[in-house]
Amino acid sequence: MEKVLWGILGAARVNERLLPAIVNSPFGELVAIGSRRQNAAAECLEKYQPALVGNVQTFNSLDEVINHPDIDAIYIPLSNEEHTEPALKAINNKKHVLIEKPITLHSKEVELIQEAADKNHVKVMEGFMYVFHPQFDRINEIISSGLLGDVQYVHSMFSFPIQPARFYRIDRSIENGGGALWDIGPYAIHTIRQCFDQNPLSVVATSHLNDHGADLTTSGMIDFGLNRRAQFDISFECVRRSQFEIFGSKGKLMCHTVWQHENDEAQLTLTTDADGSKNERIEKANHFTLEIDHFNQCIINNTVPKLSLGDALWNTKVLEAIQASIKTKAWVNF
Repeated sequence: MEKVLWGILGAARVNERLLPAIVNSPFGELVAIGSRRQNAAAECLEKYQPALVGNVQTFNSLDEVINHPDIDAIYIPLSNEEHTEPALKAINNKKHVLIEKPITLHSKEVELIQEAADKNHVKVMEGFMYVFHPQFDRINEIISSGLLGDVQYVHSMFSFPIQPARFYRIDRSIENGGGALWDIGPYAIHTIRQCFDQNPLSVVATSHLNDHGADLTTSGMIDFGLNRRAQFDISFECVRRSQFEIFGSKGKLMCHTVWQHENDEAQLTLTTDADGSKNERIEKANHFTLEIDHFNQCIINNTVPKLSLGDALWNTKVLEAIQASIKTKAWVNF
C-alpha cells in the first residue's frame, strides 16, 4: 500500500494527539520531527512515541524537515503567528501541508498560501479535526433534512480556565496571535459558519484584555442577514465548554461536546415541535485519526480535502473582523 511520508514542524503539545494519529495511520508514516529548541524534537518523540526512537529522524531546525527529500507532507503546529512562512516554504518545496488552526492571522496570507498551493499542485488544509468526527456528519444531516426548519440563530461557546503552565498563550497581544480569540476562537467561528449557507455580513465583539493586550474573554455577534445571526463566547476565565446550539424555525439542536474524546460517545440533543426532546448517542471515534487518514487519502488519490482553503479564508476574515471590532468597539462590515 502506498504511504504518505510525514514530517512535523515543532514540538507543540498537540503532538500528543496528532503524532500517534500520523504513526498509526495505515496510509502514512512519520519520517522526521524538527524543532528550533535544542533537543525538543527528540524529547517529543521520546514522550509520545518512544518505540520509534531511532527510526524517526529528529532535527534542531525546521528547514531540515522542510527540505527533507523523502517527506511528502508536513504538519505545522507552531504558534499561531508562525504558520505562514514555514507553510509557504514547504508548499514551494512541493510538500502537502496540514496547518493547525488558525491557518494564519491574516486573510491576505491565506490567499498567498492558496496561490502557492495551486502553483505547486499540493494539498493544503487547516486542521479542524472536529469536522471528521461522525457527530459532525450527523449534525450536517439534521440541518440538511429540514428537521430544524430554517436555521435562524446559533450560539457557540468555547472556554477553559487557563493554568500557569499555559500562560505562553496569553503573553502577547491579539495582533501578535495571543489570547483566546486566536486560540479557541477559530473553533467558535468555524462551528457557527458550518450552520449557515452564506458568509456573514458584519460582526461586533468586546473583550477582557490582560496587560499584554491578549484577550482572556471575548464575546460577540455575527450578522448573516435575513434575520439570521449568531453569538459566540470564548474564554480562558470560564469553566470548560466546547459546545454549540442551533435554533431553527421548527426545532433546535445541541452539540454538547465538540472536542470529543476518543473514549467517549458523543451526545446530541434534538428538540422539535413534533417530537419533543430526544438525545442521540454517536459512536466513539478519534477525530485526529480520521483527520489524518482523510488527508493521507486525499494525497494518495488526488482528491479534494473536506476543508477547503476558501473555508479557511473566510474563517480568517471573520476572526480579523472580530479583532478590528474589539479595537474600534463598533460593528465591522465585510
